[in-house]
Amino acid sequence: MRTAAGVTGVAGVAGVAGEAGVAGAPMERRRFVGLCGRAVTFATGAAGAVLSWSSCASVAVRPVTPTSGRVRLSLADYPELAAPDGSVMIRPTGWDDPIYVLALGDRRFTALSPICTHRGCTVEIQGARLECPCHGSVYDREGAVLHGPAERALSRFRTQVTSDGMLVIDLRVVDGAAR
Repeated sequence: MRTAAGVTGVAGVAGVAGEAGVAGAPMERRRFVGLCGRAVTFATGAAGAVLSWSSCASVAVRPVTPTSGRVRLSLADYPELAAPDGSVMIRPTGWDDPIYVLALGDRRFTALSPICTHRGCTVEIQGARLECPCHGSVYDREGAVLHGPAERALSRFRTQVTSDGMLVIDLRVVDGAAR
């Protein structure tokens, strides 16, 4: 039996037993090369995942605590929303998915689910548009579909700016309907 140079049993490759399943038994070259190939494939996939997540890393998720189904954000605490193309990503306590809060200018804001209505991927904020990296759907900053394959707008939460500078996001009302 041929063995990979100096590689035997569990000590040789990340805890994998040798050909006969006995620790310390020699491993065939073919099995060793196969394991190495799978390790490289795994490492490449993991690196790709990290790189794809890095595009979202520029927008930090800020935890928020809803009260009576609403989130209240003091605009003074979110200077990113002062710019017409500003945005923040919030995650209400107990929610799996975040919410994008986008400035539209003239003290108007929208709060959107970042989940693409085509296949459920997370869209990314790209200036004036939100783009799905999976299948190419494109939405405007109010969630309307600009380019498919998605056919439905992103889910929108009702927003209101109060006279004291609070942005109130009603988590109970999505697209005008009770949630």
